[in-house]
Amino acid sequence: MEIKFNKKEVALVKRQASGAMTAAQSLKIKTKEDLKKGVELLTKIKTALKLLKEKKEKTTKPANAILKEAREFYRPLEESCKEAERIVKAKMIDFDNKEEAKAKIKEAKISKQVEDGDLSFKKAADKLEKIIPEKTVKTKGGASIQYRTRKTIEITDETKIPRNYLKLDMVKIRTDALAGKVIPGVKVVERKEVAGSTY
Repeated sequence: MEIKFNKKEVALVKRQASGAMTAAQSLKIKTKEDLKKGVELLTKIKTALKLLKEKKEKTTKPANAILKEAREFYRPLEESCKEAERIVKAKMIDFDNKEEAKAKIKEAKISKQVEDGDLSFKKAADKLEKIIPEKTVKTKGGASIQYRTRKTIEITDETKIPRNYLKLDMVKIRTDALAGKVIPGVKVVERKEVAGSTY
């Protein structure tokens, strides 16, 4: 789906944005009169931003609504397919684990036969090669799977994890600190910013 923009509106919006940037860069505030000019310019910029937002939302709100509806429609179907995939993969892994267990039992028997002198090394090697479960399985239709072992982690004791692996919850820290709670290593600082009332 292609979005069609009104060329005149686009040109106007581009001129406003470009003009705002040029005016902001050329603004010099050395007197109270200059400060008032800055306030007027800030009001114009904020008005332009408000208009830009309104124009943008004319396009983005319907598009977002369509996206939301499509995601809601497909989400349960995707989740169902993902769960089906998980079930099939779990069954495949279970089968492979059983095959590996059987192979280990056969391997132990072959090793015992070699130790007892009942089987030569060459014949043992041939037998061992035949009992190892396949790590790649291919179908006639061309589909295939591979069994891989991937390393992952499991947290066994959170209290022993070094501090440099922990992430700060900045929202909670900010909320508590601004509410007056004393938190070691945190201080509340005041930073000046400009807020206007005419926009």
